[in-house]
Amino acid sequence: MTIVFKTLASEEMLDAIGWYERKQPGLGRDFQHEVDEALKRAAANPEHFAKTRNTARKIRLKRFWRYSVYFLVNEDVFSVIAVFHGARKPSELKRRLS
Repeated sequence: MTIVFKTLASEEMLDAIGWYERKQPGLGRDFQHEVDEALKRAAANPEHFAKTRNTARKIRLKRFWRYSVYFLVNEDVFSVIAVFHGARKPSELKRRLS
C-alpha cells in the first residue's frame, strides 16, 4: 500500500521532528521512527484503528502520547491527513476531518 502525506500533515510532522530535535539531539529521529512504525502497523491492518469523523481513522502514538496520526484509506492509497498534537485547537482538526 502506498503511504502519502497530505501537505499539512507533512508540515506538522517536520515541525514536530524539529521541535523534538531542538529539545534533545536524536529525539526528533525517535519521533519520526515512532510515526513510521505506527504507519506500518496501520497500513497492514487499517480496520484495527478507531474511526473518528466520517472514514478517517486515528493512531495514538505511544512514547509521544500527545500526538495522534489521522489517516484515510482509499483502495491502495493510505493518506495521512494530520500528525496532530492533542493540545492544539480541536476546531482545526475537525475542519480537516470533515
